Amino acid sequence: MLDPILFELSVLFGLCVAVALVVHRLKMPPIVGFLIAGIVAGPHGTGLIKHQELVEHLAEVGVVVLLFTVGMELAVGHVGRMRRAIVVGGGFQVGITVAIGTIVSLVAGVPFGAAAFLGFLLALSSTAAITKLLSDRGEIGTPAGRHAVGVCVAQDLAVVPMILLIPVLAGESGEVWNAIVGVGVASGWLALTAVVAWFVIPKLFDVVARTRSRELFVLSVITVCLALSVITAELGLSLALGAFLAGVILGSSDFHHQAVSEVEPFRDTLASLFFLSIGMMFDGSTVVEQPLLVGVCLAVVVGGKAGIAYLAMRAMKLPTRTGWRAALSLAQLGEFGFVLVQLADGTQLLGPELERVFLVVAVLSIALTPLLFAVGAAIQRRDGTEGKRGEDRHGFKDHVIVIGFGPVGKALADTLEAAEIPYQASELNAVTVKTEREKGRPIILGDASRAGVLRALGVARARLLVVAINDPSATRRVVSTARRLSPHIHIIARANYLGEVPGLEALEVNEVVPQELETSVEIVVRSLRHLLVADDDVDRWVGEIRSKARSGGVGKAPEAAVTETH
Repeated sequence: MLDPILFELSVLFGLCVAVALVVHRLKMPPIVGFLIAGIVAGPHGTGLIKHQELVEHLAEVGVVVLLFTVGMELAVGHVGRMRRAIVVGGGFQVGITVAIGTIVSLVAGVPFGAAAFLGFLLALSSTAAITKLLSDRGEIGTPAGRHAVGVCVAQDLAVVPMILLIPVLAGESGEVWNAIVGVGVASGWLALTAVVAWFVIPKLFDVVARTRSRELFVLSVITVCLALSVITAELGLSLALGAFLAGVILGSSDFHHQAVSEVEPFRDTLASLFFLSIGMMFDGSTVVEQPLLVGVCLAVVVGGKAGIAYLAMRAMKLPTRTGWRAALSLAQLGEFGFVLVQLADGTQLLGPELERVFLVVAVLSIALTPLLFAVGAAIQRRDGTEGKRGEDRHGFKDHVIVIGFGPVGKALADTLEAAEIPYQASELNAVTVKTEREKGRPIILGDASRAGVLRALGVARARLLVVAINDPSATRRVVSTARRLSPHIHIIARANYLGEVPGLEALEVNEVVPQELETSVEIVVRSLRHLLVADDDVDRWVGEIRSKARSGGVGKAPEAAVTETH
């Protein structure tokens, strides 16, 4: 049983790689490639994948992990600033879209129950597609990004009453009161879960971080993410909402940079499966048989949703072009629409024909999302208000990055503070980080060999990177990642032994400081001064030691205190 499943997964990922390479050459977003791969491998394509249900389950986990990382990006402070977007913008967008969708469907001759259900489906946007593109572009923290995510959170919350109202729309008696009670109970349990998690999660990670075990930290991150997702699902809410809540809580702690860097590989891999699973739902025969109907529906859905979302942004007094950017990102149909359709299967709310058209339009609208993002960016660039991206949003520029906060790192930080030179530091010892943060020092807990941590430190805009850790393997990983992210940054790295110098030079470290040589030089200097040797002679002999070390003439002992490659 396992062999065919692993074979199909390997085929899927191989297809993803091949299609992603093609769309990359065409300068198109990877999402488009994943959708195409799903269409090719799905039941309406080549039929390569037989275990479609497994792919859908993995895709759901991908959405959970994606929303978890989005929550960590936003944290409590950002969510507090998003409350207006959630309540006003989200409430406006969901309410107006449901109302207009219902009215238009009634005019088209659809029965009331099905018309209202279509209004529900039209009100939802693809949280996964929006947050993935925002994360890839580093724009979650921008005004347009925050407001778009805020509306997505409101939509996810609205899914709960929508699910509870499906039996009501299907004509089942006695369900209205049950729906009202269900929403109230779910909301109360969600609030209680959030309060308990707020106190428990940071304390748990404080204990875990003290072990300095990366494996235990990763396991804890995954456990917290999945546990809160399951809890919210049991409350009748979505899995993704629980993951978002866990991310927000963890993102408000000292551990969020390290957590983000550990989760990123899972997020990107599993998120690709989500878009694959969406592509598998695409039935090309519907487009062939009814091209005009599909085209009109797609235009009305995308245009209508963008227009309503824009009005919601204007209701929050967002600038015109920023409002359009956020609105265009919300113009597609959402993945929770597929969930609602599946839940309504037994009620016959939608006929088979209407359901086929909806699925095709939904997939096409999600495929258009990268293009809509590009149009929104072009509109906003016209007035120069495009939000800062990546490191820019942290406000770091021309600063020094200090990796490792032992005696060497602390001494450097003290000197930089005395010279009033800005810096950012990272350290893996949770106790050290907590102590130094209480002193007001700009330090984060994180493994700087991870790209996410270096980005959080602002590596792309830093003036200097100093690697002051005494782990040779970790030093090489940090240097390699930093050079990839910022090719022009000046790097100074500490080495324990002379034999480590060539390897660091090969990684394009600008200056290497071997501790072994510095000890030798310091002992020579102190010995000669104790013997009252003139300073000029001391300097000359020290110079000879360094020269011999540089040329390898001192055996494997002292080498250049500072070896420059550029």
